[in-house]
Amino acid sequence: MNKKLLAKALVFSLLGASIIGCNPEDGMDGTDGKDGIDGINGQDGEDGEDYTPPASIFENKSNMKPLVAIDGQFNFVEAYSLVSSSDVLNFGGSDFRIGGGADGAGLIKNGEGYEYVVNFEDHFAVARLSLDNEFNITDATYLLNSSVADYARQCSGTMWEKEIHGGDKDLFLSASEAFNFDVKGIDPLVETPTPTADFGLDALGEFAWENATPLPQGTYAGQTVILGGDDDSSGSEGQVIMYHSTAGDADLTGGKIYVLRLKQVSDGAGAVMAVAADTQYNEGNLDFQTTYDVEFVEIVNGSSLTVDEMETACNDVFASQFMRVEDVDYQKGGDANARNVYFAVTGRGPGRGTYNDWGTVYKLELDATNPLEGKLTQVISGNTDTNNMDGNLAMLQSPDNICVTENYIYTQEDPNSFNRGHAAYIYQSDLEGNNSRKVLELVVRNDLALDKTTGLSGEFGSLIDISDKIGEPDTFMLALQPHYWKSNEFAGVDGGTQSLQHPWLGDSPYLEGSQIVIIKGLPR
Repeated sequence: MNKKLLAKALVFSLLGASIIGCNPEDGMDGTDGKDGIDGINGQDGEDGEDYTPPASIFENKSNMKPLVAIDGQFNFVEAYSLVSSSDVLNFGGSDFRIGGGADGAGLIKNGEGYEYVVNFEDHFAVARLSLDNEFNITDATYLLNSSVADYARQCSGTMWEKEIHGGDKDLFLSASEAFNFDVKGIDPLVETPTPTADFGLDALGEFAWENATPLPQGTYAGQTVILGGDDDSSGSEGQVIMYHSTAGDADLTGGKIYVLRLKQVSDGAGAVMAVAADTQYNEGNLDFQTTYDVEFVEIVNGSSLTVDEMETACNDVFASQFMRVEDVDYQKGGDANARNVYFAVTGRGPGRGTYNDWGTVYKLELDATNPLEGKLTQVISGNTDTNNMDGNLAMLQSPDNICVTENYIYTQEDPNSFNRGHAAYIYQSDLEGNNSRKVLELVVRNDLALDKTTGLSGEFGSLIDISDKIGEPDTFMLALQPHYWKSNEFAGVDGGTQSLQHPWLGDSPYLEGSQIVIIKGLPR
């Protein structure tokens, strides 16, 4: 750059600096500029509305928190209380409470909502709760109450669903265990309930029914197959029951009654041998995790027999004996899987001189074409240090209810007659009964007892998988029976009279409460 251009650039640079640094209102000798006028404060905005979270199935809807405690190894599972006996619901000007001893249950879709039907063991009753899409209870009523002539302890129960089991209507099968001994079939969608009507399904026969579980219609096309448990420890003791009809997939009147009989037993040295003719065997004749051939033998004219006559008939055909057969369920995931039936045997407790002290769970594999033939394996046993001393779950105490999914067995305890010193647990096992782990336990609260102190009293009712119905994976409903929870407010909530003079309570009122909870995240 030549000297002349450089000089011009320097002049223009100095001129720019002078212009940038100069304030024409505040010259070196000039008067200071006046301060600007302060702006007017803006007006405060209006308060926004409080945030209301969207309604959800997964929230506590009861006034009582869930009476379950999730084990740390299942910290991904959550529990929410749906309804408790402490909740007073009102529909059409009438108050409603759920009864005590909540046990068997089923859920079906109804329009935009759902119907949850559950029985209450010692209120001798069955109730229906109508739910919207978020599981808010929109109506509730009793479909059966204790004023019915053939009142009975309503133990477990199963929903016959027409889409799954066949026929043209849904039907809640509620099992009667004591006082009267039938299975009741109740319409879950009835518009005008008749809670004292006769709902007995006489063709299924009289036993100390714990549950009656129908198999899906495709399991044996054109046939009706219902498996049940006989919760009995006297006479013929407990039986595995089958009702079978070849007159269609929903014939509840013309079938025959069968009971399980072993074709093979243990030889006492770890091998399998054929049974001797005209000999009655019990589960003490079986080795743990060994498979045996079985058959179902007919009880001729079984539907016409009284419960006492049925005991004799079972012995006459040498039916195999189990120490109180409880709940029955089948593997989910298709018709072939459904031929794998599982049942819990509760046992009698130590020191009673029986062949099953702490309880067992069995897998019954029915033949692919003939439901009257199959194979039986004891897959879970609490008898690790008693009886055959070959069990695999040393914590187990009195297994009662059972839920079987496509991949797991969930075994639920009832430690009220005998226990190992802990509250009721639910265990997850694989389908062969291995790798058992505690999922959760029943919470025992002294403050809910009338005298403010309680032992380990309490058990679980039904655990049902509702995932597919509501479109939420790994979601279940669980019924709880906290037997320690008693209140005079729970007397006669079923609307009947017999629960106010319970025969096993010296004709005093039955005062126990219940709770229904939603379980989220439990693997299927």
